[in-house]
Amino acid sequence: MTFPQPKVWTYDDVQRLPEDGVRYEVIDGVLYTSPSPRQVHQLVSRRLLFFFYQFELENDGYIYNAPMDLIVEGGTPLLPDLMFLLPEQFSQIQEKWNQGPPHLVVEILSPSTASRDRVKKLRKYAQSGVPFYLLVDPDGQTLEVLELQGSMFSVISNS
Repeated sequence: MTFPQPKVWTYDDVQRLPEDGVRYEVIDGVLYTSPSPRQVHQLVSRRLLFFFYQFELENDGYIYNAPMDLIVEGGTPLLPDLMFLLPEQFSQIQEKWNQGPPHLVVEILSPSTASRDRVKKLRKYAQSGVPFYLLVDPDGQTLEVLELQGSMFSVISNS
């Protein structure tokens, strides 16, 4: 869902919205909401969180799951499903958000967000310097691993 745009939305505007359980994010000044995740989305998220938690224990990183804001270039607040940070990125972590590009971002596609995840958010993650972007499609049962090469993502694995 997209709200009528009386102005350019900022992270401060989003912080003033009520804590009503709705997931809000701003992309290029446009406010978006996402419906509650489907059951399959939650299942995939939990399994990926467990996988990355094991990786976290072995590699001293941190894995975060939604809802935790990711503030990227220009103050844009995004809501990735999962993000993984390396030890040298720990200083980016704040109480309710991460300020700066994590090492890895994961988006679990759903019918209502797939286009946004594949186009708008992909562009924002690339602009902010996120090295790796995973797109998980539960319906299509696919996983795309993208790596930032220069200023654009390239698919390095598609299964």
